[in-house]
Amino acid sequence: MRNKKGLYRPLFIGLTLVFGLLTIYAIKQNEPPRFVLFLGRFHPLLLHLPIGALVVTFFLDVLGRFQKNYQQAVIRNLLGFTSFFSILTCFLGYFLSLEGGYQSNTLDWHLYTGIGTAIVIALLFYLSIKPDFNSKKLFFPILFLSIIGIGIAGHYGSILTHGDSFLIEYARAPKTEKTIEVKDSLRLYANVVAKIFDKKCVQCHNASKQKGKLSLLTPASILKGGEQGSNVVAGNAQASLLYSRLLLPISDEEHMPPEGKEQLTKDEIWLVKHWINTGANFENYVTGVKDNDTLSRKLEKYLVFNKIEIPKASKSDIEEVRKAGFRVTEIVPGMASLNVKFIEKSLSKETIETLFDLKKQIVELDFHSAELTDEMTAGFNKFINLKYLRINSPVITDKALKNLKKLSRLEVLNLFNTSISNDGLTSLLSEIQPKKVYAWNTKVDRATAINLASDYKIDIQNSINEDFVGDVSLEKPEIIPTQTLFKDTIQLTVLSHLKNVDLHYTLDGSKPDKNNPIISEKLTLDKSTIFKVRAFKENWSPSKVVTCQYVKVLHKVEDYTMKKAPDERYPNPEKLFDLSEGSLTFSDGSWVGYFGNDLEATIDLGSIQLVNNVSFQCLEDTGSWIFYPKKFKVFTSSTKNGAYKEIGDISISRSGEGGDAENKKVTLAIPNTKTRYFKVKIENYGKLPDWHPSAGNPSWLFVDEIYFW
Repeated sequence: MRNKKGLYRPLFIGLTLVFGLLTIYAIKQNEPPRFVLFLGRFHPLLLHLPIGALVVTFFLDVLGRFQKNYQQAVIRNLLGFTSFFSILTCFLGYFLSLEGGYQSNTLDWHLYTGIGTAIVIALLFYLSIKPDFNSKKLFFPILFLSIIGIGIAGHYGSILTHGDSFLIEYARAPKTEKTIEVKDSLRLYANVVAKIFDKKCVQCHNASKQKGKLSLLTPASILKGGEQGSNVVAGNAQASLLYSRLLLPISDEEHMPPEGKEQLTKDEIWLVKHWINTGANFENYVTGVKDNDTLSRKLEKYLVFNKIEIPKASKSDIEEVRKAGFRVTEIVPGMASLNVKFIEKSLSKETIETLFDLKKQIVELDFHSAELTDEMTAGFNKFINLKYLRINSPVITDKALKNLKKLSRLEVLNLFNTSISNDGLTSLLSEIQPKKVYAWNTKVDRATAINLASDYKIDIQNSINEDFVGDVSLEKPEIIPTQTLFKDTIQLTVLSHLKNVDLHYTLDGSKPDKNNPIISEKLTLDKSTIFKVRAFKENWSPSKVVTCQYVKVLHKVEDYTMKKAPDERYPNPEKLFDLSEGSLTFSDGSWVGYFGNDLEATIDLGSIQLVNNVSFQCLEDTGSWIFYPKKFKVFTSSTKNGAYKEIGDISISRSGEGGDAENKKVTLAIPNTKTRYFKVKIENYGKLPDWHPSAGNPSWLFVDEIYFW
């Protein structure tokens, strides 16, 4: 290497010596040293350096040969860089392999093709030291060979990391799923649980990569289990590692999938539990759907419907329909499906006929308040992709329903204020079964509506006066913003998704009725208030009452001392006093978490203040080990470091085994308390209860927004 050896020789000697000794040391140990495993984790990070450098080297070599301007020094230094990091990457790759969990045959191919490529690159570097090395006959073939070698090694690396079909997954046509439109036709494992595993688990538990020596690819490998034996105890999800590890806190090393990977949803965890508890059978169809509303709801997304390809309509056809008096909009921008609504006053058969050029594209068709007749519906069966149809003309009779019997994809049929009868609706439903039928103010009586709804398992909403089926109440109004704490004033906007809805409200905690004020614009609050609002609309049942307690925080906390810092994973106690309320997601950055410990804070309000209430918000998500606290205590003192006297406490109740995440505000009344110094103590729930899958472990306490008012 002559003078050029001065830089590279000590680098290569040092690299080989240090990492060679580490390799020998690791081989002699019964268990791989943690430091060696730590170094191995850098393999995925550094392996891109030699790959990129080698590709650049190859490009410059080819370019230099064509342009007759060969950059020998640049090529030489690039090869030196590539050689160094190729050798280093091989050592680190070997260290990473000591963790285990990889299919040995694939691992060997990846390891030895990687080592072989590193040797070839080192040979290229050695040749590049020679004068005029680019003119040597062997140099370019060896360089080309190194490119092939690094490609093969990379391919086997992708198999280890992502599975056998990673490289060519999207090169093949997607598999056509068998159409399954009825829940009873789903196989619980093959059509549901296997899909969950494939999406969330198989990346680390496949034939090539088996973390914990576990593969979830086939029924046989699932039953075989991993390092700790069988993962599934048929009929007992709580005793099955496959299920119980899903429930561990995400920060736990045993939690699966590990932190940073896409997690199973609560519905997916429930379905895995249900599959195991019902016998962990790999062949059976879903059973008990009719008697289990929870199971029925969670299976919805696993149904496979026949995908309909709808061609886009021409602009001229759409324009003709618009000229005839219809409003035409794309249901999804850029897609072919159309929503069409008649917006003029005069409707004729000729007007209807303009729609037939869009018969494949019309998915939603609305004739609200239009003077539609039975004769005008004669061609409605041509709308083969129609899902929503609204007809509200009083002259529509059973004759029109005969023209709808071929609309097999119809999901919602609104026949409000028509003259259809029991016989007409019965005849229609014997041919097609929309999910929902609106038949208010028609000749369909209550008994017939109930029987038809039961027979065909559909939702029929009948007259809201004396004859009705189901709940036809208005949806609850939506209040914006969702925050309920404020310092000076807060402005509220109340929204309804329907038009012509009156929003009546109260500010004294009473239930709103039509005699209370109506919100027309934004409502400004400047004091603590229990705000209640309810939606009213003619010929509709009122909505449920929406209640929000808005609190004007009189004393924003600036000076506080925590007895014990929160867990480092959910830190920053200033979030307890920033008036920014957390959501139902514990990891949203707004919550402070204590694992197995109480929250205790000493608070200085700056001067003597009048306080009537002390409140805080807490979270419960039992699946994540988060429980409501047991008790809330408040103490006061005349001096910051003096003795504190308890002035009140309140126990926080909870019941059941939990479900979806929920939160609550806890308020302790301390009327006419005048002081400057407070101490609050929020007691952790303690150990997880016996019914919990991880009973006996400490629970989490999550708190947000401690405030005085």
